[in-house]
Amino acid sequence: MQVINLPQDLNPAQYREEDNILLRPFTSLCKTKKNKVILQRNMIHLLIEGRKTVIYGGQSTTVNDDAFLFLASGSCLTTSVLSDKGDYQAILLYFSDSAMLDFYMKYDRLVQQHRQVKSTASFITFEKDTFLRNYIESLRLMLLLDQPLPQEICILKFEELLLYLLQTSPETLLQFRVNQHGSMQDFEIRKAVEGNVTRPVTVEELAFLCSMSLSAFKRRFTKIYGTSPQRWLLQQKMQVAARLLKDRQTKPGDVYDKVGYESHSSFSKSFRQIFGVTPSAYQEQNMNVQAQTLNVGE
Repeated sequence: MQVINLPQDLNPAQYREEDNILLRPFTSLCKTKKNKVILQRNMIHLLIEGRKTVIYGGQSTTVNDDAFLFLASGSCLTTSVLSDKGDYQAILLYFSDSAMLDFYMKYDRLVQQHRQVKSTASFITFEKDTFLRNYIESLRLMLLLDQPLPQEICILKFEELLLYLLQTSPETLLQFRVNQHGSMQDFEIRKAVEGNVTRPVTVEELAFLCSMSLSAFKRRFTKIYGTSPQRWLLQQKMQVAARLLKDRQTKPGDVYDKVGYESHSSFSKSFRQIFGVTPSAYQEQNMNVQAQTLNVGE
């Protein structure tokens, strides 16, 4: 029996490790095809024609073209059976753990309404309704363009599906597990960090909020964000400050406490470290640019 690594082994020329979402069409004319599959990413198997059986651990499921399934990354056995029309068609949507965590972060308010649901399922299935059939058809039509879809579109379609399922079948959707313990730890770190960017919270306090030692927090943070906590927080705070200063009604002296600083002098020093000028000079430069743009428009 053939061993297939997915998504790498299908369309390897189009595979990019950095993409969080991958959309691939899949067709087969083999009457019955059995495979050993190693999923390197989570997968949504959107069946169009045929029948799919999956054995994952000690559990199995079979879906026809009136349903589809989510599969967590890992090893499984699959069997594909042709439809009465003599073909097997599906759209495969691969997504990373971080893509799922991004969704949980972005729509945390909706997810928290069902916080009692435990995410333990290696696979989940959904029955198709009119919306879901049209959703799958929209993917099929986009893939007919025969060119790689921009990541922005892939993310949008991924979120569209999850938001609909979160509305119609929240308990089932939230049973699906993000594969690794480290991923849930990453989720808690991101919630704590990104929710406190504009507050006067220290790195030590963030580590405490995440129930981690300072050294463990710093190591995990660097793995998630690719930089140190201090550097990342500084950059994020200054980006927020810069957006505020672009409003001519905002006084530079009123910004420091809105980004978690206790004094204007320490804020100005940090701002200059990132942008090379004081907050007042930055605001004046932006006002001049805006004025020049208006003059050109006239």
